Amino acid sequence: MPGRLVPLCICLALVTGCGSGNPGNASVERDVERGLAEIQSGHDRKTVQAKLTAVIARLRSDKPDSDSKRRAKALAIAGFEAKLTSVRAEREFYENDSGQVKEATIDAARADTFRKRAEELLRAAKRALED
Repeated sequence: MPGRLVPLCICLALVTGCGSGNPGNASVERDVERGLAEIQSGHDRKTVQAKLTAVIARLRSDKPDSDSKRRAKALAIAGFEAKLTSVRAEREFYENDSGQVKEATIDAARADTFRKRAEELLRAAKRALED
């Protein structure tokens, strides 16, 4: 019996040590990837809006311990918020601007501006995750 106990203790020590990195760092990475997947999923705008709102809430609660992950978190939150603004403007364009050229033009321009900003911020967040 004692001969089996030593290997068992060694295995237990190895398993316990595995994945001992900060779970907050992993959460940031997971939440950023989840948010990016939601954007690319092709769901309707209401669904994307709801899912991105949930992703932002999760990101806000993540507690990364490295500077690069904290930077990635901040960039991702800003990027997903910009994407939400873009989605809201798209919804206004499609749902409220029928026959109203001036309002439609404003909403389309706002959606495009915030979409581009979101893309920049989210690319920067991905780079920060790789650091």
